[in-house]
Amino acid sequence: MQTTALKLSILATLVASSAMAETNTDTTDLSTVEVAATSGNTLSEHSKSLTASAMSTTTGLVLSPKETPQSVSVVTKAHLDQRSVHNMEDALKTTTGINVISDAGYYRYQSRGFYIDQIEEDGISSTVRGSNANLFRDPQSMTDLAVYDHIEVVRGATGLTQANGEPGGTINAVRKRPTSEFQANGNFLFDTNGKARTMADVSGTIGAGVRGRLVSVLENDPTAVNLPSDNSKRLIYGVVDMEVGSNSQLTIGGLYQNTHTTPNVYGVPMGVNGSESGLDRDTYLGFNWNREKSRKFNLFAEFETFFNDDWKLNNKVSYTKSYNTDQFGFVANAGTSYTGLVRGNTINTNNLQRYDNTGDQIAFQSNLTGKYSLLGRKHDLFLGYTYNREENDSRWRRVRNSTAFDPFTFTGSEIAEPNWNTDYNDQTFYDRTIYTNAVSFGTRFNLLDDLHLLAGTRYTQWKRIGNTNYDWFNNKVDTDADEHSHLKRSRFVPYFGMTYDINANNSLYVSYTSIFKPNSGLGRDGKVIDPVLGNNQEIGWKGEWQDGKLNASIALFQINQKNRPVFIEDASYKGDGYYGTLGEVRSRGVDIEISGNITEDWQLMAGYTFNQSKYLETESSRYLAGTNFSKHTPKHMFRLYSDYNLPFDNKKWSIGAGVMMQSETESLYSVKQGGYAIWDANIRYQVSKNVALSVIGKNLTDKKYYENNRVRVLGANNFYGQERTVVFNLDWKI
Repeated sequence: MQTTALKLSILATLVASSAMAETNTDTTDLSTVEVAATSGNTLSEHSKSLTASAMSTTTGLVLSPKETPQSVSVVTKAHLDQRSVHNMEDALKTTTGINVISDAGYYRYQSRGFYIDQIEEDGISSTVRGSNANLFRDPQSMTDLAVYDHIEVVRGATGLTQANGEPGGTINAVRKRPTSEFQANGNFLFDTNGKARTMADVSGTIGAGVRGRLVSVLENDPTAVNLPSDNSKRLIYGVVDMEVGSNSQLTIGGLYQNTHTTPNVYGVPMGVNGSESGLDRDTYLGFNWNREKSRKFNLFAEFETFFNDDWKLNNKVSYTKSYNTDQFGFVANAGTSYTGLVRGNTINTNNLQRYDNTGDQIAFQSNLTGKYSLLGRKHDLFLGYTYNREENDSRWRRVRNSTAFDPFTFTGSEIAEPNWNTDYNDQTFYDRTIYTNAVSFGTRFNLLDDLHLLAGTRYTQWKRIGNTNYDWFNNKVDTDADEHSHLKRSRFVPYFGMTYDINANNSLYVSYTSIFKPNSGLGRDGKVIDPVLGNNQEIGWKGEWQDGKLNASIALFQINQKNRPVFIEDASYKGDGYYGTLGEVRSRGVDIEISGNITEDWQLMAGYTFNQSKYLETESSRYLAGTNFSKHTPKHMFRLYSDYNLPFDNKKWSIGAGVMMQSETESLYSVKQGGYAIWDANIRYQVSKNVALSVIGKNLTDKKYYENNRVRVLGANNFYGQERTVVFNLDWKI
């Protein structure tokens, strides 16, 4: 595989040389070529804006939002700072069209009714926890947002940059990079729930042609729920850019993050028929020894060569090692027949469990981008190769325990922590490795001065190898046969987009993108059934003003997903049945967004999404044709935040306010959550050139609500949203 990657890199270089030979008749003086990091074209750090002027997540080409023929959003550092947001789930809750799902105490993300299966860092993707296996067997942890300059979000399938997964979209977190000028900044905050956090960020020139940056975070966060132990986070991130010769740049960086959290797997029960149970909002029905520990090491490097002002070759490599230990026991009833909690009644303990997980990921990416001349015009070209290997190993142990307790008097000390080396009744070992090889090609062909065709394809080879070793069951050797799976799929997916520039500020676009996701079920012929296919069709308008500092868009979209696996009961086939690719669903809707600077002193980010989805074919007795496919996705979502510099006292004061609104949702098991609005606000005072104080209020009305969850039942999986919280923040810089 390393040989293949090397060959492709050499081939890319030869293609670039050939193309440059055709488009440059004069010798290029490489000493005049400006060397800058790829991500440097898109960084938002010093713009203080709520939008970005360019992004590359959709196609691999660096394009402005107006030039991109898909619905996109950018969450900038300024937006994160204004709202005191430090984790991915809270950032995406503020983003147009993104539905953040609480899943057993973790978070997954959806767009247009479909999951987002992969998250990228600087364009290199990793699988979202829980998207390919039981999420408790996945060691991955999300990186603190102090590392990132901004987050790029694409709604709908992105066939050129990711070709296997759900058609919900793509998230790309763009890392901070070193600056030429020295700067040092940081903050200290604490909030009314007891959270305390400090961050420091130092950057500048180290020596001739060498720049460096160092970021550190210390955080303790007990949260609003009465957890038995404090949550904590320790992070350090370093990155160095160095010029190599007159036309190349090498970037080397690394990260270490150590996180301690207390798992909240089942939340709280509801009352009879979905009413409030009467439990306090901060109730925690887990045992005092529940805890999760995660460590992540990441090393990455990037080498970028500029052949001239038009052509460059970018090579990236990333290695991540993850460790995770998760142990827990809860009082919960996850059955669908449970009718709700009545005061004085008890609920059984849902066993005691422990997972020990390790993970390795190695990824390589090579991208060639440039311009070529044809028919009297210049056009853009993108050629890329990606290799990715993700390996996870997991050991699961269970201590069987169904002791019943009254949730109203439960303290968490009722059952002591077991000896996990001797007390377990069941034990199973799992390992899973996913390989991805992909080649992508695309071009932005400028048919006319105001008409642009963006077309391309991506060929992906995907392979998953998995093993399950049933070691111990009910206090004796497990006699079940171990399982081994080896699944391979390969496929071309197309990408098509066209933009028409009405004038310098407005454009229209249309696009068609697709994606596939391998199935694992066996058909009647004993072979693995065909993959799930998804496609995104979109038409829209985009506007851009103030040199890209203000962007707006309207998108009409439709996503179709077919070949969904359906189990066909057939007693004549191995006494059970088999799988067929009979399922099909459709999602339709509208995305509207405006973000950026209305004036020099007034910033705005607002987005509205209307989304309806349904089953086109019956998939089971629960999933009937014509019924809502994604009931836990709100039909209406509205996001708004505005910040304004007040016109007095030398504009030292700024105020901001916003709201997150959504319509009612419902779980698969008909547990409902009514529509609600969460209001936030902030006020900031610039004490001096180097010091600023701010106060941020979250959920100002103290709205009581449950987070969106696909599998809410009356006895479990109900998680309260954040209660009213006030954050006090001190920012400093040198």
